[in-house]
Amino acid sequence: ALAEVLEDAAPSLVQTGGRLVVLSYHSMEDRATKRVMRDGSVDGPRGGARFERDVYGNIIDDTRPWKPLGKKRKASKEEVDVNSRSRSATLRVARKV
Repeated sequence: ALAEVLEDAAPSLVQTGGRLVVLSYHSMEDRATKRVMRDGSVDGPRGGARFERDVYGNIIDDTRPWKPLGKKRKASKEEVDVNSRSRSATLRVARKV
């Protein structure tokens, strides 16, 4: 269900330049979110194939729909003290290109 929303629904709902914000509570959810934001697919880039790169390591013909903005965010110590369930939460943000 999460993979379908991230791969199929999110790109059609978010306009170019818009942001996708995902709050995950489990490591597997976070892994799927990270892969979609990084590669455009839960399975990795283009079904597992690697992107073609130039001699400088830049991706040629980049067709990924998302550009991750910053690193993942975890709850602060103060938040965990107030709400212990927030310990496992991870926030990721990406911009649609």
